[in-house]
Amino acid sequence: MKFAKTTALGLVLALGFAGAQPALAKKHDDKGADASKPDFSPAFRKAAQPLQKAIQAKDWAAAKAALPAAQAAASTPDDKYQTALMTLIIAQGTNDVATQRTAADAVIASGKAPPEQLAQILDMKGRLDYNAGDMAGADAAFSRLVQLQPNNSGAIELLAAVKTREGQSNQALPLIDQAIQSTTAAGKKPDEDLIRRALSIAYDAKNPTETVKYGQLLATDYPSPEIWRIALQTYRDTNHLNEQTNLDTMRLMRAAHALAGEQDYYEYANLVSQKGYPGEAKAVIDEGMASNQVDDKSVKTSKVLAEIRTAAGSKVAADKAVLPAQTKKAMAASTATLALNTGDAYLGYGEYAQAVPLYQAALTKSGADANVINLHLGMALALSHQTQAADQAFAKVTGPNATLAKYWQIWNDQQGGATPAAAPAATPQPATSTPGA
Repeated sequence: MKFAKTTALGLVLALGFAGAQPALAKKHDDKGADASKPDFSPAFRKAAQPLQKAIQAKDWAAAKAALPAAQAAASTPDDKYQTALMTLIIAQGTNDVATQRTAADAVIASGKAPPEQLAQILDMKGRLDYNAGDMAGADAAFSRLVQLQPNNSGAIELLAAVKTREGQSNQALPLIDQAIQSTTAAGKKPDEDLIRRALSIAYDAKNPTETVKYGQLLATDYPSPEIWRIALQTYRDTNHLNEQTNLDTMRLMRAAHALAGEQDYYEYANLVSQKGYPGEAKAVIDEGMASNQVDDKSVKTSKVLAEIRTAAGSKVAADKAVLPAQTKKAMAASTATLALNTGDAYLGYGEYAQAVPLYQAALTKSGADANVINLHLGMALALSHQTQAADQAFAKVTGPNATLAKYWQIWNDQQGGATPAAAPAATPQPATSTPGA
């Protein structure tokens, strides 16, 4: 990867040079000199004037010919600063990258560049060093730029990219987070690529807490099937999810149209099939076929998928037939297990109005795992577009399921109470794909 060259630097340098023209033209007055004005030596004034004219005319051959005389005459700090600045202008005009780097160093070292110009030159120097593979130079330039402009999110991001290239992810991630916070504090939405980079670093570092943090931010600010897939896949990959939490995560992937490829549909269908929810297993494979993620041909040629679909399909009618009686039994039971399981069966069939009261009843029974039940209650309410009630249920989830409840809440709030239209599935990716940086 290479950084793009800065485009504003030439204008800033030209203005800085033009601002020095009156001082070059007027006579030096030792007694009455204004300390705030440049202190140019008489010899430098004389040598610099033809150089100045050549630069203004963009006559780079003449400028290069006049430069040695100005360099030899430079004696005061202002002489040396102005010489370095003119050298940099010539190097830019002739696209001499090596000289741009050395001249930029000289301008920076002079200590005479005004803050705005110094920031531009530090930005340029850091980019040039990075593109030249000089990570130490880029690190130094961008570090100083961040010190000069601590709220410059772009500069912070550049420094973070250098730290990442240097293998210092532990330093890069806080910098990116600083850039994100700075952007947010300014009332703006952080750039998608910036959040992706943070997520990528956290994911590569196998940091589950930070992976969740940036995954949820990415899903909140840039929701799409692809983004939801990235957010939930990285969550699954960096956390040791039990079977139930993994299934509930895949249920959210299904709701967000983030399942992609035969492997996803197989894993999901196999999980619910083993748990005794044939209606959900068949529905998942059917959706995969409808979205062209699992086509007719692959179902016929993939023995295991064909077996799951056939077996599940043969059980659906009988399974649905016993649900009314099972519901009565579950509501009358003293323990929560049957009510939860029956609610899940209705959930798999998309019959949320029947699932909700079963979950609510389960919460009142002995042996109830309130965190799991409230998560499933929130899911049923969210899928039936009862946004506010769903959020209330998700808010009650604590412990290990709280993270997934937050993901569900983010998705729920994005639905706006509208019935979701059929959306295309995410672009097929490997199941363990990492976020783009």
